[in-house]
Amino acid sequence: MKNDVVISPAAQTSDRISFGPFTLAPGERLLLRQGMPVGLGTRSFDILAALAARPNEIVSKKDLLALVWPDATVEEGSLRFHVANLRKALGDGKDGARYIATLT
Repeated sequence: MKNDVVISPAAQTSDRISFGPFTLAPGERLLLRQGMPVGLGTRSFDILAALAARPNEIVSKKDLLALVWPDATVEEGSLRFHVANLRKALGDGKDGARYIATLT
């Protein structure tokens, strides 16, 4: 995993970001799929919020680690683990849906 990027959200307001069937409310730490809450762990949520705040931008592993774990030294494997959990929660790849792309 070199870089991750969330594919362009459909709409963004100051407190909510919509993409596909999802609405992300970072201030409320809430992810909704068609209005229903989606369970995400703390780190997976933080990764999603960091990526969604930068639509159409490449976010490096180094930047994600600094944003999600600002005061800790974390192995790259931890980031891969949480991104995999996030992809699973989003149904990334299912029925052709792609919300997170890994660039190599």
